[in-house]
Amino acid sequence: MLPPVSLDARAKQLVGVNEEDHLILAHQSYKSGKYSQALEHGNAVYEKNPRRTDNLLLLGAIYFQLRDYDLCIAKNEEALAIDPQFAECYGNMANAWKEKGDIDLAIRFYLTAIQLRPNFCDAWSNLASAYTRKGRLNEAAQCCKQALLLNPRLVDAHSNLGNLMKAQGLVQEAYACYLEAIRIDPHFAIAWSNLAGLFMEVGDLNKAMQYYKEAVKLKPSFADAHLNQGNVYKAMGMLQEAVSCYQRALQARPDYAMAYGNLATIYYEQRQLDMAIHCYNQAILCDSRFVEAYNNMGQCT
Repeated sequence: MLPPVSLDARAKQLVGVNEEDHLILAHQSYKSGKYSQALEHGNAVYEKNPRRTDNLLLLGAIYFQLRDYDLCIAKNEEALAIDPQFAECYGNMANAWKEKGDIDLAIRFYLTAIQLRPNFCDAWSNLASAYTRKGRLNEAAQCCKQALLLNPRLVDAHSNLGNLMKAQGLVQEAYACYLEAIRIDPHFAIAWSNLAGLFMEVGDLNKAMQYYKEAVKLKPSFADAHLNQGNVYKAMGMLQEAVSCYQRALQARPDYAMAYGNLATIYYEQRQLDMAIHCYNQAILCDSRFVEAYNNMGQCT
């Protein structure tokens, strides 16, 4: 077995690669989910050429996947200072603001991206998702239809349309949308997870479990699917399995307040109060607005 590559040796390897090769390696690492390696290569390109907008866009996308939304926004802003017409940067900034909870600003940036590039199907689909979160369902439907008109095989748009149908209580229509996304791309983990959520809501826990398992098999870093799989186990009374799922959710997303909160609830029910208090504290550290964690922790003392 070869010894691990030291940081100095790794740095020397990176220095010996030219700018174009670094960018190719950054894209390859990004596509395979190796975001830290992608960041190394992207930063190497940035050191050689900080005004390269395609690399700034990629760096923004890498920081988004690493959940560093502020740096995602900063890199896209750098690119826009060089090329103010770069529609994808507005779309990526909108995604980051949506994750940060500022849906209104996200909508504004999606609209700017679409104004610059009217055939930007991903921006139309993501705008639909943002409108759904604001309860603006008619506008969301129009955006989904526009996205699918531009690209009938856009699985995100089919999935977002399913979420919109679900929000309106149209379960069969939502089911059809998720199935269509899976038919187009059987490896699209989000659609499997959404399908599982639909079955969980109607009380079919076995089907829900089956589809959550498929989602996490396809995407092992899918924190939301691990969390929801844990919720299904909890509803089945299989508490140790639920704990394992919540722990896997935290491995995938260490700042996942809801996973800590759900863990704490199980520990509280098992009268492991020290563990419950610890998890509630961790939940609050991750999200200081987590009111339920404050309230529940008070019951532990």
